[in-house]
Amino acid sequence: MDASSFNLLYNDIEKALLESRLQEALQGVQGLLYNISNPALSAEAETIRQDYSMMLSFMQQGATDPQREKIHQSLLQKTFSLLDNAARSFKTANSSGLYAETYHKSHNSGSASAEQIESQITLVQEKMADDRLQPDTTEKEQMLTDGQKTLNRLYNTLFDYIWTDGQSNTPDNEALKTFIDEQQPIRQSLLISAVHLNLTSFFDPQKVRLILYYCSSDHAEVRARAITCLMLTYIKYYNRMKCYPDLCQGIALLGQDQRFKDELSILQRQLLLSLETSKAEKKLKNEILPDLMKNKFYQRHKMGFEEMEEELTNALQGKPNKEWEKSNRQIADSMNKIIEMSKEGIDINLATFSSTKNYQFFRDTANWFAPFEKERDEVRSLFSNGQNTSLYTMLSAGNFCDSDKYSLCLLIKQFTGKERDFMTAQFDSQMEENTDELKRITDKKGNIQYEYSNYLQNLYRFFKLHPQRSQFDDPFKMDLLLTKYKQTAEILNTPQYLTEMADFLMKHEYYQDAIAYIEQAMKSTSVTAEMLQKTAFCHQQNNQPSQAIYYYQQADLLNPDNKWILQQMHLCYAAMGKHEQELKCLETLEAMSPEDTHLSSETGFCLMQLNRYEEAARKFYQLEFNGTRVLPSWRAIAWCNFKMNKFEQAEKYYGKILSNEKVNWEDYLNAGHTAWCLGKLPQAVELYKTYLEKYKQKAKGSDLLEPFDNDRDELCAHGIKPLDIALMRDIIISLPA
Repeated sequence: MDASSFNLLYNDIEKALLESRLQEALQGVQGLLYNISNPALSAEAETIRQDYSMMLSFMQQGATDPQREKIHQSLLQKTFSLLDNAARSFKTANSSGLYAETYHKSHNSGSASAEQIESQITLVQEKMADDRLQPDTTEKEQMLTDGQKTLNRLYNTLFDYIWTDGQSNTPDNEALKTFIDEQQPIRQSLLISAVHLNLTSFFDPQKVRLILYYCSSDHAEVRARAITCLMLTYIKYYNRMKCYPDLCQGIALLGQDQRFKDELSILQRQLLLSLETSKAEKKLKNEILPDLMKNKFYQRHKMGFEEMEEELTNALQGKPNKEWEKSNRQIADSMNKIIEMSKEGIDINLATFSSTKNYQFFRDTANWFAPFEKERDEVRSLFSNGQNTSLYTMLSAGNFCDSDKYSLCLLIKQFTGKERDFMTAQFDSQMEENTDELKRITDKKGNIQYEYSNYLQNLYRFFKLHPQRSQFDDPFKMDLLLTKYKQTAEILNTPQYLTEMADFLMKHEYYQDAIAYIEQAMKSTSVTAEMLQKTAFCHQQNNQPSQAIYYYQQADLLNPDNKWILQQMHLCYAAMGKHEQELKCLETLEAMSPEDTHLSSETGFCLMQLNRYEEAARKFYQLEFNGTRVLPSWRAIAWCNFKMNKFEQAEKYYGKILSNEKVNWEDYLNAGHTAWCLGKLPQAVELYKTYLEKYKQKAKGSDLLEPFDNDRDELCAHGIKPLDIALMRDIIISLPA
């Protein structure tokens, strides 16, 4: 059986189990095991089959069994475990991918067991503790360095073992928990990530129980990784989790803790912000960085590393140079966009460090998840003897995840001594004048929002940049809205959370989801005009003007004569082509703000849509008289007069427009129509010729005569014969370019 056929059968069996069709599932499992040489799994399948047959037989005989539901649930769970063990066995035997390769390296007959690796780690830690008590010598320093190097290697080995480990039993799970508890938080974090990666491959209820335990850790970095793992696992296996009531109950119990609730809210925001990464990457690549590269303030040093001048450094800290606002508006805008994205928590470093993920360091899977330590052998030389304190400060203060910190250090290590010295001097000068500010923001360790952001960025890089990323199920492709899942919805569905998240979703243009959040909030709290306005606005942004109007009308009842509501209603009516209702909104707005020339203009255009050209013209004459919005008013006056067959007056205003430097192709087209209606054919031809010349610059391959053709009915309505229109079209075509 090939992998594709295996996966199809696996999915059918899983579906049968989720629908409690155990007999069909067991038949499918038998078919799977036929392709796997594993007597232990076959024996287990036979045991489950016999137990289920006995259960069915008792029921058939009319026997009552108060434990029937519990037994059936146990059989479902055992079959799920059997299914996953079969899948794991097939994958490791028939795949040459990273998982199978790591499994064979970690679990073959000559490999150390988890207990043996853990014992080696304990021995090395004890020896290093003894070494630290020795007098300071070069030999002591070397022993500690070697010990640290050995520890890192052993932890990476244990990471691989846990990642590719099979279904755990209770004693194994307890032993692993005991070992993790004895480690420092930085090591606990790494091992939690190993369990997380294991759960992305196969479901294991014992490992979920382990993660539930660490969701209450007192260490922020450990807790953030555990809760992130729990939620992504819960989403991935949502339907299966229903078959494990104790796991669902475990999440519910955590939900009674206010700290967990608060952090779940933080995680939700960071999960959604992670989805903004690709947008931010495109914006940086296609808009912001090209603008910066063109500017004299942003130059590249000949060795290829960006010079961060004092102004740029200040800008990255949220303090752009005021002079930019005057003389370098473009770079000021670009830098402000970067600042805003960074402050929001959006990942802006993915593209910057993507090429560095090919370093040898990242060939160890564990290193993608390793918390940053300047004592690690791979980067230690950069910081020995108090070197590069400014670099370490920048790493701590900057918006870098652990993975990117290693990338930057490994990048710097590639430079020659002279180049590295130059860079160090640059870092020192950049940091020197900002010491107090940097000290304030340097130590983010323990800041819970940073920990969630940091871990999610590490995960994002692994699943988006790893050379073998196609072999993993990308969690960022799942539906990450936590309120769509029963247990988390019950924890989070409070009016305050729902309204706050709705605002967050609206800000990031997830309008449909925001509607769902507001509507859910309105079910459990008093409906306010603001809630109705937000619902209406989301519908409006989703191009659903009729639904938007409904909610705007409801909001208007609670908050009558609100300018913003009336303005939005006018836009919705305009989009629907309901210009009578639009005009009523505009007239109300004009009465509230009689000096608002923009409203007068909008009212004039609305009157034009209603073919009330005389009234519309009066609006625009008044604007012209007041000297406001003059060119748009001239255009409107000219067209109103054209529509009313007042061609001389229209010609007068087109004359004014054509003498203006902001004249466009449409002005020449409409002036040509006017001249033609006045019988001035040579003048009309010249105007059409200019229209073609100007439109050609904008059309870029489009049909140049399409605007002319679109006006056929208009010309006919003003007495121009269809034959004459066809002839004029041919005259225009034949005009020399």
